[in-house]
Amino acid sequence: MIIRKSFFIISAAATLLVTSCQTTQPVASTAKTDDIQVEPVTPEPPAPVIVPKSETVTAYKRYKDLIDGIALTMASAPKATTKGHAFSSPFSVKVTKSADGTPAEGIVLTVRYPVAKTNDDIQYAETTITSNGNGTANFTPPVPQVTVNGTVTIFPAGDTGDPDIAAAAQLASVTAAYQVRTNLLQSGGCIAIVDYTPNGTPITARSDSSSGVLTEMMKKGFVRVGNIDFVTEVVSGDKNRVYNAAKPMIGGSTAYLIFGTVRYGQPTQKAADGCTCTLSGDITCLSMKDGSVLYHTTRQATASDAREQQALTKARADMARQIADAVYYGL
Repeated sequence: MIIRKSFFIISAAATLLVTSCQTTQPVASTAKTDDIQVEPVTPEPPAPVIVPKSETVTAYKRYKDLIDGIALTMASAPKATTKGHAFSSPFSVKVTKSADGTPAEGIVLTVRYPVAKTNDDIQYAETTITSNGNGTANFTPPVPQVTVNGTVTIFPAGDTGDPDIAAAAQLASVTAAYQVRTNLLQSGGCIAIVDYTPNGTPITARSDSSSGVLTEMMKKGFVRVGNIDFVTEVVSGDKNRVYNAAKPMIGGSTAYLIFGTVRYGQPTQKAADGCTCTLSGDITCLSMKDGSVLYHTTRQATASDAREQQALTKARADMARQIADAVYYGL
């Protein structure tokens, strides 16, 4: 009896469960979709990422504390060298403590120095050196492969991508001349520079600028160099015409040709106390081997004197010195 009753109860429960599953149906919605108004939702813009100022301030403060605690002096620097030859000695910096002037050891310094050049545009590279127990740090550059009249700059190492740190580094830096002269002093060359009158007419009879540049180049050690004339080709500004005109005249006896113009940069300024003359030079150096451009530069010279002719003479002399110097460190 007990077994039958239990079976009856279980069977009844099972029947009820099956009946419920079979008769349950999804309730259909009576609402019309067309009647529902859905408002578009504009997403909220992402919150801006803010770098705490304390990080930048802390980096600058650490750097400022460093440079305030030391002093840099340029102990020695080598003289100019020749392209393809090593400098005779390193660039040497002395680092001392600001408090008592004693040597500062272990200070890391950044060295910025010339490595390449396009005409007068110099490209720089950076490396680091560290002060020793005497507070001395030495930089020996790689053997230079370009002529250049540049600068070595040495300063305490830091993140110069930060403008504040970069400004502080500049104030704490020391500099020295980094000069590499041409290796063509003995190779021979010609000069063809055309002067212009104040009204813009080329002077065909004689070039004071050519003569002046020749004199200044000889003072610097250039040999087998002289003047040559072909005004029409030079005035054209076409380097191919200049090269084709010079080649039959020069042949293979020289390595380079310097040509260009020297014009009035502006009308002569006249005043009660004298005159001021400004000249503009445009100079190109060609290889006589193949006509390629070895170097190009532009220069400006200004001089004053009580007399107009004397002001012009002074300006031409300054222009000649500038051109010779540019060729010496640029050719």
